[in-house]
Amino acid sequence: MKFCPECGKDLKGSTKFCSECGYSLQSLISNEIQSETEIKSNSINVDDESTSEIWQESIQKTTRELGDNLEESVERIFKDRGYETSLRQRLRGKSGQLNEIDVLAKRNKITVAIECKNYDENRKIGIAEIRNFVAKLEDLDINRGFFITSSDFSSDAVGWAQNNPNEKQLELWDGSTFMEQFKATVLGRTNSKIVRIENCIEPKGNIDDFTNLTLHNADRVTLRRCDLIFHPFHIVTFNLNEEFKTPDKQIHTSHNSGSYFVDGLSGEIIYHQDDHGYVFETSDDEEKQFVKEIENYNPVGKLELTQKTGSQIIKVEPSIASNDAQFRVRIHASKDNQSRVPYEVRISKDTYESRDFLHKPDPNKIITKSRLVLVPKVDIEFESKEYSYSRIVFPASEIWVKDEIAKCKHLIGSKHTFAVCEICGIAKCEKDIMIDDNDICFCKKHASQDLKDKNKRSIIPDKLKKFSFRR
Repeated sequence: MKFCPECGKDLKGSTKFCSECGYSLQSLISNEIQSETEIKSNSINVDDESTSEIWQESIQKTTRELGDNLEESVERIFKDRGYETSLRQRLRGKSGQLNEIDVLAKRNKITVAIECKNYDENRKIGIAEIRNFVAKLEDLDINRGFFITSSDFSSDAVGWAQNNPNEKQLELWDGSTFMEQFKATVLGRTNSKIVRIENCIEPKGNIDDFTNLTLHNADRVTLRRCDLIFHPFHIVTFNLNEEFKTPDKQIHTSHNSGSYFVDGLSGEIIYHQDDHGYVFETSDDEEKQFVKEIENYNPVGKLELTQKTGSQIIKVEPSIASNDAQFRVRIHASKDNQSRVPYEVRISKDTYESRDFLHKPDPNKIITKSRLVLVPKVDIEFESKEYSYSRIVFPASEIWVKDEIAKCKHLIGSKHTFAVCEICGIAKCEKDIMIDDNDICFCKKHASQDLKDKNKRSIIPDKLKKFSFRR
């Protein structure tokens, strides 16, 4: 029987994290991997099937049995946000067929359907899974859905979700986002008025400035949540300087240096740069902005922030230890710096044959050093009738990477929203909003027939103004 080293909870089966306190069990796995590797050899040998495959198999083993724990942890997050939740619901849709929903969450007039997928780390969620989930939302007439996985999403799946033809509010959480939200909910919140944070990038301005709305009827929108979250990253520098021999006894050298950015929650490498250039290992806009924040702003040693009423300052502790991040970087850097070196073999007195030698740097000879950096982001949630809206801002650069309430989707691109509907709360642009004599706003679906007729009569003269009639 195994127990969580952080809180002592009995760990049933094999999980990626403790469902009670959120402690990452990958550090334990890494130690087991290193012990097993040391038994086989005093060095890490990527030539045989040892370290790299052992690491991958162990990570996959931790995710296979996550199942119910993932759903229960997701339920806990949404309960903390004020939702009433139920697990594993079978609901009959407009088609007459039953649809299985992993977590169903309700708050006021808002209904949220949540799909949870426990996949191996290397298996990404594709378009097919997203389409099937959106089909469920359409059949059940649910506007908002969350697709949450312990792994990741393909770039095609992300693109399709953002522009799904059903115009559903669809939010995707990969393993890192899920862990961030879970740890922020379970461990990160504090009642202390003063929050002290070390090794962080300093936010600019006032957090309240990021909650402003420019809508015509902004008073019809409620601010439900405003969290300043500090996300952990390990910045691991590496230095490779190795001599090796080809089969013809010639001595060669392998040189490279640079750094890898490792997500402190998922352990994923999202970016690396070396003597040859740089590579984004992610297509996610939010993760790319994390990289830019780290590159453009130097962290401060200590920072004191005052927590205001209605907002939370959350410091998310890393799930991945520094030595685990460095271990992963050494394996990754070894693969990234493989090279083929040509050499010649004498097969007869006057005949030579050209061959290639594949050199794989020894991970043990790659020198690494790690530092922890906490990157701030503001996570905001608005609510209006049947709709909730997410906004994510990076307060150091004041870059907005997501703002659902500001965009009205059209067949070609999107327009800035003008108001929310008085009946359903959907945010629409000026073209899709109708205002009655009492200055009350309605979407086309909920506007009265009289208001629609009146709007048509006012639109026709406006269109005619754009034309000039000449003989």
